[in-house]
Amino acid sequence: MKINSIYISAFGGVKDLKLDLNDSFNVIYGENEHGKTTVMSFIKMMFYGSDRAKNDLAKSPRKKYTPWDNSQMAGSIDFEKDGKNYRLERIFGDSNSTDKVTLINTDLGTRENVSADIGTKLLGLSAAAFERSIFIGQFDFPENNANAEGEINSKLSNLALTGEEDASFDEVYKRLEKAKLSLASKSGRAGAYDKNLATLKALNETLLKANETQQKINAGKEKAKEIVAEIEALQKNANELKVKIDKEQDFRNAEKLRELLKLKAELDKITATLTLESGTVIDEMFLKKIDFSISKINGVKGKIEALENENKVIKQGLDLALDPQKASPEKSAELESKIKVLEEKQAKLKAQYNETEKALKSKKSPKLILLILGIILGLGGAALCSFNTYIGAAVALIGVILCAVFTVNTTANTSKKKALDGELLNLKLELNELMTAIALEKSSLNAITTALNSNAAMIENQQNHLKENTQKINELLNEKAIYDNDLVTLLGNTFNATEVGTLLEELRQKAGLQKEIKQKINYIIKDVGNISYEEAAEKIKEAENYGADNNFDAIKQEYTSLLDQITTKKTDATAILTEIKAAEKVMENPESLKTQIADLTAKTESQAQYINDLDLAMTVLTESFGEVRRSYGSVLDNKTAQIFSGITGGKYQSLNVSKSFDITVQKADSFGSHELGYLSSGTVDQAYLSLRLALNKLMTDGEDSLPVLLDDSLTQFDDNRQKIALEYLKEYSKENQIIMFTCHKNISDTAEDLGAKTQNMQ
Repeated sequence: MKINSIYISAFGGVKDLKLDLNDSFNVIYGENEHGKTTVMSFIKMMFYGSDRAKNDLAKSPRKKYTPWDNSQMAGSIDFEKDGKNYRLERIFGDSNSTDKVTLINTDLGTRENVSADIGTKLLGLSAAAFERSIFIGQFDFPENNANAEGEINSKLSNLALTGEEDASFDEVYKRLEKAKLSLASKSGRAGAYDKNLATLKALNETLLKANETQQKINAGKEKAKEIVAEIEALQKNANELKVKIDKEQDFRNAEKLRELLKLKAELDKITATLTLESGTVIDEMFLKKIDFSISKINGVKGKIEALENENKVIKQGLDLALDPQKASPEKSAELESKIKVLEEKQAKLKAQYNETEKALKSKKSPKLILLILGIILGLGGAALCSFNTYIGAAVALIGVILCAVFTVNTTANTSKKKALDGELLNLKLELNELMTAIALEKSSLNAITTALNSNAAMIENQQNHLKENTQKINELLNEKAIYDNDLVTLLGNTFNATEVGTLLEELRQKAGLQKEIKQKINYIIKDVGNISYEEAAEKIKEAENYGADNNFDAIKQEYTSLLDQITTKKTDATAILTEIKAAEKVMENPESLKTQIADLTAKTESQAQYINDLDLAMTVLTESFGEVRRSYGSVLDNKTAQIFSGITGGKYQSLNVSKSFDITVQKADSFGSHELGYLSSGTVDQAYLSLRLALNKLMTDGEDSLPVLLDDSLTQFDDNRQKIALEYLKEYSKENQIIMFTCHKNISDTAEDLGAKTQNMQ
């Protein structure tokens, strides 16, 4: 490959610069700050680009060479490769990914967009290897770069063996070493194999704990099973005792059950007298319906009576008005006197009525609390009998007495209440008669007053009002007939509407008694356990056959003891099962752990074998590389020594290059090799220049040669050394193009004298 021309549109401080080059030796002269190093950097970035701009200018050529006037960084390089002519154009962006790189085949006129590091393909070198071979700066060899050194060694070793560049011993060794470290790290903790071993150890420890926990769980389940069996046996005994205890209660409840059946008989008898032919039982709700029907009938009757009284007054007034002889002031005075006498009698009857009503209220049945208290004491006495027969019997007796008092008082009060109710009813009827009489007399008085003050218009108005009232009375009579029919329907054929008014109070008393009996029955049923009447009859029969010979206190004591034992054992069983459940919740499955351990054991054994294979491969590779290094190392040493001898005029007879390209030399006139650090800077530059030229020569041997780029590489040479080096470079350029930049006029002049093409950048 040969570079024919370089064009810089804008790059750093250089703008619109074109350099035409020949096939051999090219020297480009320019004083400091005139852009020599800039052009060198331009060539490198044209082929390889650079990283994104950073704040550190030394590490960011893209930022360092951005034109100050913010012009677009761009340029091109024309070159020849494999007999074809190309142009590489590049417009620089902020990074390699934003650069626009175009490769043009100038012979065919074709264009293609290529990758930012096109130099790797065109030159066959990475950017790092490029800097360590054909791109030669001012000061020694660039700092160590294992990848670049491995790449160069790979090329040399493969050339030494096969002449091809498809493999790298260093790269292979690193891959093997990386593969091993990924499994078994140097610390013994970070590799996959190390982690698997640690996991395997943890799994085995977990399995051991799980097995121990499982043994405890199994033992706990057996213990819980034994306790459950003991509980079942105890419960069976307790159930047998409970049957006996229940029988005792039946025995003690026998008297209550007899009372229950007696009350049931009374209830049935009363209910029969309160049952209509339709089967409907007269109770409080039914009586309320009757009261409601009667109240509606009475309401209509009251309205009819009021209208009839009003009509009577109107008729009387009309009679008086039409016959003035019947109406006189004397008649009015007579009526007023009569009304006054009636009102005084009404006041006396009202007072008597209020006294009777007050007496009736004071004669109410004793509060049900006597009955409730009697029942409670009766039940309490029955319960106390199990502890102390005498005390229990005494308490039960008090309860029976209270119930009897309730019954006696209720019966006595019922008789007095009936007498008072009759007296109150008579007073009420007498009062109603007085009120009617007073109303009639007042109506007569009003009629006389109206007649005395009436005229033709008023008489006509009264006659019309009489007609309206008569029509309303007819409507109300129809309404009353409907209500009467409803009442008849409600009562059926058992009573008629006339009888119900007379019998209503008696029915109400029977319904009240029915309610009281039901309450007593409910108290007893609730007390003895909500049993049916049939069950009560059966229990009475059983109690008659069940003697009182059993020691119920001992049975209860034994029963209580069994219940306590059952409770304790249930608590123990619950505690064991809770502990088992908690253990099972946190315990790993042993079978699952065994499967994981088996899988991981197989995996670690495979990894261990693989690590052994990697160690063996690395050992063989190291030994093999030593052999290869010895084969190409001597060639590199000899080639570098040959060039070094030519550049130094034969002053140094031998030279040795290490794998990392460190150099030791031996003078021709003395014994012993020396590291470059012991030699002058000029000799050091000569040695590294020789190494670069040797590397380029060997790597391109038999292939298209690569141009060599030098940036003031002869700066530290004295005049004699410069001349000798330039003469050698002139000879070297016959096979490899050389492009050298220098700020020294004498170097440019000497090179020109030797036949090099020189150009001045000023």
